[in-house]
Amino acid sequence: MRPRRPTVRTVLGLVGLVLALLGASPAGAPASARELTVRPSSFGVARVRWSPAGAAAGPRIGVSAGPGSLGSPGILQSFDAIARAGARWPGDPTGAEGDSWFLTAANGSYALYDSNGAPVLGPAPYASLFRLPAGTQSFGARVIYDQYRRTFVLAFLAVNTRRRDSWILLVTVPDATASDAATWCGTRIVADRLAGDGAQWADDPALGYDLGRVTLATDMRAFGGSEPLAYAQVLSIPKTGLYDCDRTLTFDTVTGRGTRNPDGTQAFGLRPAASAGPRPSAQYLVSFEPSASAVVLWRVRPSGGGLARVALPVARVRRAPPGTQAGGVSQNARWEPGDLRPVNAFYDSARGRVYAAQAVRRDLRPDLVTGHYVESAVRWYEIRPGAGIGGSRVTRVGTVGEPETDAGWPAVATDAAGDLFVVYSRASAPGGEYLSTWVALVPPRSTIARTTLVAPGEARFETTPGPEPWGAVASINRDPKDPSRLAIVDQYARADESGSTRDWQEVVAIVSAAS
Repeated sequence: MRPRRPTVRTVLGLVGLVLALLGASPAGAPASARELTVRPSSFGVARVRWSPAGAAAGPRIGVSAGPGSLGSPGILQSFDAIARAGARWPGDPTGAEGDSWFLTAANGSYALYDSNGAPVLGPAPYASLFRLPAGTQSFGARVIYDQYRRTFVLAFLAVNTRRRDSWILLVTVPDATASDAATWCGTRIVADRLAGDGAQWADDPALGYDLGRVTLATDMRAFGGSEPLAYAQVLSIPKTGLYDCDRTLTFDTVTGRGTRNPDGTQAFGLRPAASAGPRPSAQYLVSFEPSASAVVLWRVRPSGGGLARVALPVARVRRAPPGTQAGGVSQNARWEPGDLRPVNAFYDSARGRVYAAQAVRRDLRPDLVTGHYVESAVRWYEIRPGAGIGGSRVTRVGTVGEPETDAGWPAVATDAAGDLFVVYSRASAPGGEYLSTWVALVPPRSTIARTTLVAPGEARFETTPGPEPWGAVASINRDPKDPSRLAIVDQYARADESGSTRDWQEVVAIVSAAS
């Protein structure tokens, strides 16, 4: 079904205190410190009603990659979700499994599916959920499921270049009434939280949560010119106000100098951790500092006290090269596997461990077909946070990859037994593989990964000159009904009967450690 455009019922007047130092100006010169409050007229809460339009066509349900090797993750269920519509690249597949539903989003659209993978609402444009000025572009959807409050959160960004305006849009969806959009709660937040340093717009969003708060991180960029990075920004939002449109919303903001790395350089690509396990009272974030070759662990201080952080040095890594895919070796047939930013972060509170992964350059051997092949591989990290953030340590590091294949856009989570799962994209020209979805399983106290194909690619993906825009996210979360199972949301290249293809196809699967 397609939603009606919502109306704003309430404009919020009370806002959270911005607990930050003013960040660098677009030109990079630091500004003086100041305390700021957000603009009250910039906030809106909307109730949404759906029109009785017909449901979308049914997805492919029950697709299985077949049994994996001994110890490989098993595929219990899978179905096709949102397909590409229009010139929307990359796919940005995101989503989560709730107690009763799957909520997914991809570049420009969102959809709700029942537990069997049948569409219930959508696919529909997520921009239609809010009244936005003409000429506004929406992008960057992210979805999480908060199992503690049984609520989905859909977040996306909107930018109007002519007006030099940028917004963060949040929609909360109670699992118990997810099919009734009148029970959803929408919030629109002006993205630029600092005054006096020129207009900024939000990019590269990431969502996480602990027991009491939802955390959203973005990179802030200056309008105009090369749109340089200005600073990273973190919003820490109490669930009580975010999930209930009858309550006034307040939140804490950390931005500018408050999000600099421990060595004073500007951080970017902060990833708030989604939490699982008993009573996760701390909100962790992870980023990567290339110049120091360090994983940076961040923790939101209680009572709006900003961010504590520590840089944890790791073996030096380099940005992954563009990957290859079946049917072509030219630059136009290559694809972007991601840079050194993690895709997500995950906190297992029962084990006191934080996880993240990135795409890196590796030379895996033997190269039996080409004789020499430099791969894009997945590098994952396990971190033990200390009682004081300075006492944190990296406890495990591992690689997921195979010679003459390329892997990218990894997302990570653990099951209740502590098995680490990594969902990622993979392709290979020497191996004759189109862009596909894979999942890897790493047992506790091990670094050896077993892998299973989830959704095979069907054709060579080509949309633009140069390396193809693939990614830029993937999603994974524990099944809230059975924590031995995980839900993954990713994409594969779907054939369009034209030889090469311009189509990505979002796919949802349930996986477990049982073969």
